[in-house]
Amino acid sequence: MAEAPTVDPGYAAWLKTTARNVGATIAGSTATWGDAAVDSTVVSPLAFKADAQAEATYQAQFLAGPLARDTAVVPGLRRDLIGRPVTLFGDRLGYEDGAVVFVVGATEAERARTTTLTVIKRL
Repeated sequence: MAEAPTVDPGYAAWLKTTARNVGATIAGSTATWGDAAVDSTVVSPLAFKADAQAEATYQAQFLAGPLARDTAVVPGLRRDLIGRPVTLFGDRLGYEDGAVVFVVGATEAERARTTTLTVIKRL
């Protein structure tokens, strides 16, 4: 019979801890979105409250403005980018100097070794 894998006790205790929550509201976002406004929750490995607050504010500012859904083909198998902000560069309008986007989906093409990312981009 195979031996059960072990986990470092400190790491196991960290995985069991309750997430700490911080919030951010962007002025005017309720007026802009009304009943369509959404609350989002993201769990991250940020350990310090100040870092988490900065990230929450960044995400709220990103999501408060007008957004567009777009796709981009990138080299490599990059499903790991789902749920992350990335900067994309390209010759398409809006990407010439780099655009920070939020990756919401990824379809990998194994044979071509490319990934089509579905992203949310600020207008």
